[in-house]
Amino acid sequence: MHLEEPFVRPRDRSIRYPAALLVVLILSGCAAVPDMRPQPRAPVPTPTPVPQEPAPAPVPVPQPEVRAPQAPVIAGDTRPQRQAPPNGTDTMGQAPPAAARVPPPPAVVALAGDADRHMADGQPERAAAALERALRIAPDDARLWHQLAMVRLHQGAAGEAESLAAKSNSLARSDRALQSDNWRIIAQARRLRGDERGALEALERARALQPGRTG
Repeated sequence: MHLEEPFVRPRDRSIRYPAALLVVLILSGCAAVPDMRPQPRAPVPTPTPVPQEPAPAPVPVPQPEVRAPQAPVIAGDTRPQRQAPPNGTDTMGQAPPAAARVPPPPAVVALAGDADRHMADGQPERAAAALERALRIAPDDARLWHQLAMVRLHQGAAGEAESLAAKSNSLARSDRALQSDNWRIIAQARRLRGDERGALEALERARALQPGRTG
């Protein structure tokens, strides 16, 4: 007896198609999933160094010229000024040019004028008293000492006249004319005392201070 097989193929096909479709979906899903692995970073380009310009050289600043202070020069006097030694003469035996004198106080001027009038009136003692009062006010005035030396020489006090003239010379400094007059007083005072050799020496010093002057 021949038995027929049961019809099972259509069923087998219905089972195969869904399974195949599932496989396709899984594969397509796997292909659609993005790659989550970290991507390699591109290398950062190294910046090109910018050439530096050389710094400018410092410009030297000119310094002001420092000059040593110079001694004041009297207007109109073009001769070089030199410091006078203590005795009023230089190393060659000549005194430097006269410097400007500081005007004496009015009281000294008045007393010196009184002394001149007293001498003109023949009153040497009153003239000496006036000059001594003036010297208390201005003890460094060389001309007052010179005037008093002349008064004492007129009175015949040769020793005192020479001392007063020497005192005037120590204060006269660069006044060549006054120093010359004082040496002439000293020469006359020495002659009065009989010191002729000393008088000639004093006269020579007076002439050396004023070469163009005679007497």
